[in-house]
Amino acid sequence: MASAPENKIDLKAIKALSKEKRQALAFDIRKDQELWNAVNGMGGLSEQSENSLLQGTITNNNELVVGAKIAISIKGSKKEEATSNQMGYFSIELKAEDYEVVVSDGKEVSDAISVKTKKGVTSTLDHDFKSDGGGNIFN
Repeated sequence: MASAPENKIDLKAIKALSKEKRQALAFDIRKDQELWNAVNGMGGLSEQSENSLLQGTITNNNELVVGAKIAISIKGSKKEEATSNQMGYFSIELKAEDYEVVVSDGKEVSDAISVKTKKGVTSTLDHDFKSDGGGNIFN
């Protein structure tokens, strides 16, 4: 028997939500194009891709940051930049490399966060300026 993926969502927890909370969740998913595409199996990165995908959400004290700048560099030389959308979400396709990521919300700038991307793999970098003081990376 095949084992379940380690990043599987607990559907029982979603089913246990009240009707109103499930409706609110569905509303949030429908208004965020990236989530809607993910739920419907569209978008994202092919496992056969030569590139990687770096995505994540930027918050400050658990509040979404719209327009945060995500500077991505290799050994200090600026390589790429992304900007968070209305939901604090960003995504950028990159070559598989070791990167340093610096996040700015216009007032604060994060320390450099090391991210190693891999071919055909989506990595998630969630950063909160206040709550955790840094970025959490999920491959």
